Amino acid sequence: MDHNDRVARLLAAYGIEVARHLRRLVRDDDIAQDLLQDTLLRAHKALARLGPATNERAWLYRIATNAALNWLRDRARERRALERHARETDHDERSVTGRFDSADRLELWGRVATLPERQRVAITLRVADELEYEEIAQRMHCTPEAARANVYQATKTLRLGALR
Repeated sequence: MDHNDRVARLLAAYGIEVARHLRRLVRDDDIAQDLLQDTLLRAHKALARLGPATNERAWLYRIATNAALNWLRDRARERRALERHARETDHDERSVTGRFDSADRLELWGRVATLPERQRVAITLRVADELEYEEIAQRMHCTPEAARANVYQATKTLRLGALR
């Protein structure tokens, strides 16, 4: 049996219950479906290392749980970075409370998507990835000063958009 057949068999046998498990962990149907796909891709890549006596159900659950925990950890890191960045750069009411609800976060990232590419990349690396300016500069192949300038311009544009 080839890898694709084994993954299809795992999906048929455990797909619904693993999807429910993921849904309970992340509390969002769309995210759970994305994580299920990610789980199956990871399972496909790791099938060659799976021993014949391995409990496939438990193995698949472990992969799914790790994917969900990674997603939750990334989401928490993003939230903390956005809150920290808001406190550093914004003087409006949200920075005082230090809280962003999901609508605020969606609106903010929607505005980030409209920024020029270098500003969008710089602000994303600074806020979502929590990188220092030297690391941003390395990834963007520019100087730390240029990275700082791009983050500053992005922040200024986002702040002006919030005031309108």
